[in-house]
Parts: sequence; structure tokens; C-alpha cells
Amino acid sequence: MNKLLLILILVSLKSYQAQDYCSPKAIPFQNGEKIIYDVEYKMGKSWVSAGKARFLVKDSIFNNQSCYYLEGKGRSLKNYDWFFKVRDKYASFISKSNFKPIHFIRRVREGEFFLDFDYDFDYNLGQAYINENKKEGEKKETIDINSCSFDIMTSVYLSRAIDFNQLKSKDSVKIDIVLDKRIFKDVAIVYKGKKIVTDQNGRKLNCIHFQLELIEGTIFKENEKMDVYVSDDKNKVPIYVETEIIVGAIRVYAKSIKGTKTPIKYLN
Repeated sequence: MNKLLLILILVSLKSYQAQDYCSPKAIPFQNGEKIIYDVEYKMGKSWVSAGKARFLVKDSIFNNQSCYYLEGKGRSLKNYDWFFKVRDKYASFISKSNFKPIHFIRRVREGEFFLDFDYDFDYNLGQAYINENKKEGEKKETIDINSCSFDIMTSVYLSRAIDFNQLKSKDSVKIDIVLDKRIFKDVAIVYKGKKIVTDQNGRKLNCIHFQLELIEGTIFKENEKMDVYVSDDKNKVPIYVETEIIVGAIRVYAKSIKGTKTPIKYLN
């Protein structure tokens, strides 16, 4: 389930016009935005409910700086907790002045396994300071970063500021993602165009479709792509995601969308 939450959080890109991504002039989210997702797993030929994920945005203060608090939580369904209980959390505090992350949190709780990561970012020195805590003990590390490499939560939210109308079909765009004490360089997507998507409630809406290159070493197949659909409006909310994994496949639906900057416009 930790990887199921990553499926949503990995929806991140870097425009070929890098400055547009690194220093967006406006952002498509606001205090109070809240999105809940259903996560389904393909078992044989059938799709079964596996878990839920929730993403929210709040106004906050961190180290005396005015911030947005971005949080993603994933959990297994209660009827599966007896088998493998999961409660995972990813969160970032990003500055309202320049939209760069100040602090990133990752909390993994899966069965008897736990893992805590805390990152502090210093873009003036080009470094991220990491505190890792797990069953084997606690350790501290420092990694080098550049002005356009962000943690996973900041990446997904800032990517929504990209003007997809500037892209042409099959255009490739990239980003550097800070994850698991490493920088994954040039994580790429391919813009596929636009499509009408039907949500779980039978409502249709215009979406932007792209395929995300999956990070090597996760539960995904080698050279596999993830299909992602985001709303074709000023919000750019991820609506539907589907990908194959080593065993089976996973799909994710936006079940509830509240607090967006502009209302979601359905076609019916």
C-alpha cells in the first residue's frame, strides 16, 4: 500500500520550459482543497477494492514562514487490516513566497514495518538534510540538490501549474525527484492528448492524458508506463490513474473533490 500511495504522488513532471515549473507564477490549488481516491487492485480478471488515499491543502506556518501544507495519506481498507494493516503519510511544507519545499515528511506503517523520513531543504547551499528512522536504528545524511529538484509531494502539486496547452502530442517532459535519499533525474512523461473520462459516479469530464515513466526499483515493471488523466481546467486535478505492476495492475479513481480554486465542470 505504500507503493499504492506513490502511484498518486508520482504524478509529477518538469516542463521543457524549466523556469515555468521551478518558479510558477500562479498555482492551481488553495487552502481547503481535499481529494479522496479509491484504489483498486486487479486480481486475476477481477478488480477489487484495496484501499483509499486522501490529499489535502492547508495554510500553515513552518519555521516562521508562511506555507502551504500538502498532505497525502494512504490506508488499507478495514476489512483487510487483519491481513496487512497499512497507514502511510507523505507531507510537505512549501513556502508561499517561492513555492519551494522547506520540510518534507514520510511516515510508513505497514504491518510490523515502519519507516520515518524527515527532509529539510536549503536551496541556498544546494543541500537536503535527511533524518531516517526505522527498526534498525536512526541515521542522518546530506544529499546535494539543485534549484529544480523537489520532494515527491511538492512535485505533484507544482506540476499542476504547467500549461498543458503548450504541449503537442508525444512531447516528452522531465523532472528531478528527491525520493528515498536519492535524486531520480529526468523522470519523463509523454503527453498523449485529451480525452473524455467517466468517473465513478457516471459523470463525464474533459481530461488531459499523459503517460508517466515509472521509477526503476519500485513494484512496477521495467520500462512500464503509467496512464494518468487530469482535469482539463485551471485545477488540473488527477482524476484517474492506471498502471500494471509486477503482479497484476492497479487503478485509482477520484471519488470526492472539494475546495478547488474553480468548480469542476462536468459534461452531464
